[in-house]
Amino acid sequence: MTNRNTKHTLLAAAVSAALCLSAGSALAAKAGTYTATAQGHNGPVTVTMTVDAAGKIAALKVGENKETVGIADSALRIIPEQIVEHQSLGVDTLTGATYSSKAVLAAAQDCAKQAGLDVAALMLPVKKTPGKVIHKKADVVVIGGGGAGLSAAVGAAENNATVIVIEKTAALGGNTMRAGGGYNYADPVLEGKLKMTEAQKKIVRDMVAETPKNELHKKLLDEVRKQFEAYEKSGAQGVFDSPEYHAVQTFKSGDYAADLTLVYELCKLAPGTAKHLAEMGFDWHDYASQYVGALWPRSHDAANYKSGFGFVQTYEKTIADKHYPVEYLMQTRANELVMEGARVAGVTAVDADGNTIKIDATKGVVIASGGFGANVEMRMKYDKLWNGLLDSKFPTTNSPAITGDGIVMAEKVGANLVGMEFIQLLVADADTGVTSTLVGQGTSMYVNREGKRFVNELERRDNLVKAILKQPGGDFCWITTEANANIDKNGLNKYGLKVEDLIKQGKIAKSDTIEGLAPFIGCDPAALKKTVDEWREMCRTQKDPQFGRAAFMEDVYLDKGPYYAVRRSAAVHHTMGGIQINTKAQVLDKKGNVIEGLWAAGEVTGGIHGKNRVGANAIPDALSFGRIAGIGAATSK
Repeated sequence: MTNRNTKHTLLAAAVSAALCLSAGSALAAKAGTYTATAQGHNGPVTVTMTVDAAGKIAALKVGENKETVGIADSALRIIPEQIVEHQSLGVDTLTGATYSSKAVLAAAQDCAKQAGLDVAALMLPVKKTPGKVIHKKADVVVIGGGGAGLSAAVGAAENNATVIVIEKTAALGGNTMRAGGGYNYADPVLEGKLKMTEAQKKIVRDMVAETPKNELHKKLLDEVRKQFEAYEKSGAQGVFDSPEYHAVQTFKSGDYAADLTLVYELCKLAPGTAKHLAEMGFDWHDYASQYVGALWPRSHDAANYKSGFGFVQTYEKTIADKHYPVEYLMQTRANELVMEGARVAGVTAVDADGNTIKIDATKGVVIASGGFGANVEMRMKYDKLWNGLLDSKFPTTNSPAITGDGIVMAEKVGANLVGMEFIQLLVADADTGVTSTLVGQGTSMYVNREGKRFVNELERRDNLVKAILKQPGGDFCWITTEANANIDKNGLNKYGLKVEDLIKQGKIAKSDTIEGLAPFIGCDPAALKKTVDEWREMCRTQKDPQFGRAAFMEDVYLDKGPYYAVRRSAAVHHTMGGIQINTKAQVLDKKGNVIEGLWAAGEVTGGIHGKNRVGANAIPDALSFGRIAGIGAATSK
C-alpha cells in the first residue's frame, strides 16, 4: 500500500513561537476575516486570514493565483498550514517554490496588519527543537523525486521491491516538472509525415562520410549509410531517422566527448520508454516536431499534459493506482551514503524537523538528484566553456534544489566523475532565466534589436547561445503567429501560464502586423518587415542563403497574423557532467569498477551528452536510465 508522507512540517514549534502573540497584541487584534494580495512568481497571489476573538490566526487560505501547477502547489498549501500551526509568520520558504512562498507570507503579513496583530512578534523565526533519530528500511532507496527518480521507483516497484523516495523539496518533479516536455526518439512513422528537404538529406550524407572516432562509431555510421541508401531507393519522401542516426548525431553534437556506448543505449531505450509511458496513460501527440537545439524533427510531447508535468504526473498516478509499495519522504535531504564494506547499503538524511533519518537499502540505492545548475560555487569551480560567466549574477532555468548533492555524496564513496566542466546554457527569459514565459517554438525566427536574423535557429544550443550573447543587449526576440503559438482554448501557453498576463508583464508582445512588433523588439519597422519577407521566401523555397537552415516546418511560418514576439536571452540549463555509469546505470569508481549497491540516472550522471546536450534528449535520458537503474537495483542479489 502506498504510504505517502503527508507530514510537511517546515520547522518544529518552539515554546517561544507558540507564544509569539503577546497579550497586548491579542487584546489589540480585531476578530474578523481579512484579504490581501502579493506578487508571486507568475502574478498576484490572494490570501484570506481569519482572526478569532482571542487574537489567534484561526485560518489562512490561498485564493485566486496564477502560480505554476505542480511547482507552487506545495507552498500554497504548506505555508498557510505552518502559519496557523505555529501562530507565526517566521516560517521558512519552500525550496523550489520560493517566490510563491514569499507571496503567501507577504500577503499574510498584510492581513495581520489589517487585523491589528503584533506583526513584529509574528515575524520572529520559529525555532527548531533537537531532532530524533528515525530508522527505516526498504529494498531500494531513491535519492531524488524528479523524472529519473520516479521512473526508478516505478521500475523497482514493478519488480516487487519496496521503495523509499527521498525528496528534499516539498513537491515531486525536480527539473522534469520545469522542462518544456520535449522527448526525442526516432519514429519513422510520425517523422515520415514531414517532407524531407534536400538540405536535410545533405546533413545525413555528410554525417555518414565522416571519419569514425572509434569502432562503435564506425559500426553505427556504416549502419546509417545502409539505412539511408535503402530509404533513398524506396522513394520515400518523409524525414529519415533511426536509433543509429539519433546516436551518431548526438555523439557529434557533443563534440565526440561522450561515451558512445551510453549514447547508443539511450537512443535504443528511448522508444521503449515512450511506449511504457503510453501504457501508463501518457497520451503522445500524433506528430513529431523539433525543439530548440534538437537538431532533427524527432521531438515528441504530451497531448494530455502541459510541459514536463505529464511525465511526473504519470509516474505518480501509476504508483498510486497500482498501490505500489513506494513511500515518499518529502522535505528530506539525503546527505550521506552508508557503506558496508565496499557496498552501498543505505542513506542518511535529515528531515524538515531536524530529525536524522537512517534508511537501510537491502538491495540498492539509486541517485537521481539532478545536476548542479543552481549551485554557483560548483559552476564556477568546474566550468571550462564560458570563461567565468556563470557567477551568481547569471540566471538558471533550474529548480533552486538542483545543487549537486548526489554528485558530492557519490564522489565521497569513490565514484568517478566525468565531464564536469561541460555546462549548457539555453534560450530563456531575459529577466528571470525561466523557460515558461513564452509562446511558439524556440525554432521560430530569431531577430536582434536591429530586426535582423543572426543565426541558424536549428543550430546546437551552445552555438545559439554564443550568437545571442554577441547581440546588442545580449538578447533577441523570436517571432511566431497565432496559429503556431501553442495557446490553448483557455488562453494558456504550453506551461499553463495565461498569455494575456505575460503580455501585461512585458514578456510577450502581440500585434496584427509585423511592423507592430517593432517597438517591443526595439528595431525599425521597415527593417523588421524586410527580414520577415526574406523569411517567408525561405519558408517557400526551403532554402536559407543566409545561415544554411535545413528546414522550415509549418510551426515557424509567418504567413498570417496576429503575430507574437518573445524576448529571450540565456541561462544555465543543464550540467552534462556527473557520476560515471555503465549501460546498466551502475556507478563506476575511478578504476572503472562497479560500486556494488549503487546506481545513478538523469542529470546527476555524466558521459551521455558530451560538451553539448541535444535539445529534448534529457527527458528520455532521465526516464530510460532511471527505469534501468530501478529494475537493476530491485533485481540485484
